[in-house]
Amino acid sequence: MTARVDSERREEVASTRTSIALWFGVLGGPFAALVNVTVGYPVVDRACVNDSSLLLHIITVLCLAVAIGAGGTAWYLRQWIGNWQSTAGGMLPRSRFMATVGILTSSVAVFGIILQWIPIFFLGACHGT
Repeated sequence: MTARVDSERREEVASTRTSIALWFGVLGGPFAALVNVTVGYPVVDRACVNDSSLLLHIITVLCLAVAIGAGGTAWYLRQWIGNWQSTAGGMLPRSRFMATVGILTSSVAVFGIILQWIPIFFLGACHGT
């Protein structure tokens, strides 16, 4: 019975959909943090000209939502894959490792995005210009 369940689980984990979800869990959070920085800095000039930080808040909220979504996806996949020995080889332990790394990278990205958001609240868009 367990051999059948293991083979069914391996087939589900090997699917393209699960593989894409694992990669989103690993890379989605850091990519959202990168987008927050690369899009946010040029938008500061526009926000200062308009004297409104609304666009900066919208960009940060969207990036934060993507990072949280990536972490949630990684968390769900880690629970769904189940417990496997960390020293075992094969697709299931590797997938669990990827999901764990996804949780960690997304957590760091969420923390970084929040840290980048704090000055927008306290200083605004035009501080120092």
